[in-house]
Amino acid sequence: MKTNIFFASIFLALLLLNGCASLTGYQDAKAVGKSKVEGGLSINISKSPDFISEDIDDSLGVDNGITFPNVELFGRYGVTDKLDIGAKLNSNLNLSFTSKYQLLGDKYSKTAVAVGAEFGTFGLITNLWNIQLPLYVSVHPMDNLSIYLSPKYIYQFGVGDLTNESLSYIGGNSGILFGKKNKFGIDFGYYRFSGLDTFSKGIYTIGVGGKFLISGGDDEDDNLPVEKKKRKKRKK
Repeated sequence: MKTNIFFASIFLALLLLNGCASLTGYQDAKAVGKSKVEGGLSINISKSPDFISEDIDDSLGVDNGITFPNVELFGRYGVTDKLDIGAKLNSNLNLSFTSKYQLLGDKYSKTAVAVGAEFGTFGLITNLWNIQLPLYVSVHPMDNLSIYLSPKYIYQFGVGDLTNESLSYIGGNSGILFGKKNKFGIDFGYYRFSGLDTFSKGIYTIGVGGKFLISGGDDEDDNLPVEKKKRKKRKK
């Protein structure tokens, strides 16, 4: 009997962990560029409250939570020089579709601002969904260095039997990326979420990842030195 309870608890934990929205970042505010394709991979560690505890209100919290890893694949396509669309899929069976529109700056600027939207669901629990609304802000002191901050609001909701199961997340991601066409970096995210009988607790994630320009990276402008890029831009 104890063995059955143990394995049932593990199974429940996996389902609940799969039910957390993807909280990774690895995105600065710059668009990838028209007709360019970028792919990436990240390895992350997250810590979530322990939903299996019998006394949820008293025991939920980051310090007493569950630590779990995940691997995430992601990709982006540049519809225009300002607009990207993409997708993410991770080992917790989260699948989401993303978009980002650059409001301020261009591919040469030292600062940039963008807004985004993301819609996701879960591979095993298809009646749970989430909508994410991020803001991207980044500084680029050098061509091969990006420092970003992306505050985000997430609303997770259920349909069918899970109509009343909803969560709201408020938090964001920050990190640093090194490289030009191919970039490597670290990402940290922290979110407070509320719901499920009005509790409010935290979850955080940290990881390392890389982004690689798969196609569309051989245009003339990408091979110009920085000063020539600026002069060419002023002539246009």
